[in-house]
Amino acid sequence: MNRVKCMEIVAQIDCLESIRANLLETANGEQKQGSWPYYAQKLLAWIDNGMTGKTPFSVFVANGNKKLPFFAFSSLAIADCPGKGACVKYCYSLRGWRYPAAFFRQLQNSLLMRHHMPAIANAWSQIPTGKTVRLFVDGDFSSVAILRFFMDLCKTRSDLSAYGYSKSWAEFVSLDSTGYVWPKNYLVNKSNGSKWINTGIANAFSALPVVRGEFDAVAVDRSFITSKAYQSKDNAGSGEYRKTVREKLRAIYNRVFACPGNCGNCLPGGRHACGSKDFAGIAIGIGIHA
Repeated sequence: MNRVKCMEIVAQIDCLESIRANLLETANGEQKQGSWPYYAQKLLAWIDNGMTGKTPFSVFVANGNKKLPFFAFSSLAIADCPGKGACVKYCYSLRGWRYPAAFFRQLQNSLLMRHHMPAIANAWSQIPTGKTVRLFVDGDFSSVAILRFFMDLCKTRSDLSAYGYSKSWAEFVSLDSTGYVWPKNYLVNKSNGSKWINTGIANAFSALPVVRGEFDAVAVDRSFITSKAYQSKDNAGSGEYRKTVREKLRAIYNRVFACPGNCGNCLPGGRHACGSKDFAGIAIGIGIHA
């Protein structure tokens, strides 16, 4: 299954029958464990069972990888990104679609948001006490209703610390206009690339109490990407890479911080800048190749 096929499913996200037909076609192959047909069949069986019972994939991934040692929720990029703009040209989520489990997990969660949100609430209730949760590693708040749903979830678990990145600025501003009281245990980063940049929506979003500050992707030399200097402080070239990012940010902002790529060693003591109120108003940046 290639990128084109994945994009077909993204385009069909609001038509369950079309998605089912696409999965049926994909599942028509050797059911080798871990393959596209294998996972397509698992997801298809779950859909045919009314999306009830155990989900084929964990709704929230626990400590998914070294780069992100937190619980995390993802859905399909583009399909669930109403504020997408220039970011579609460099969206890292699309690169992850070369892995069938990653793509189908995102698809599962996109379907849950449309058809069976209690399953998400149930999975949220089972996250262990005191954990950090990143809401939307991939995807975004697809509507005001979905945004409110997740914000209300945060309020049910004051023991959890939730954070994320969003380009759904209009959805946040719209919810705020209703007098909504935001949860105290959630922070969102103003992710650049939104179609709302340089608009009144952007300014209104920045003023919301849950917005930590700017998170920008800046162009860096390809060598920093190919050497993986952008992934961790422990990698060769990380210091020079972060210096470059800071220099790019200082052309726009006064107070800046370069993301080292690994949330696990971002700050001492397991803290991370993107989810810290101590970094309110500080522009954080990460590199993309020029």
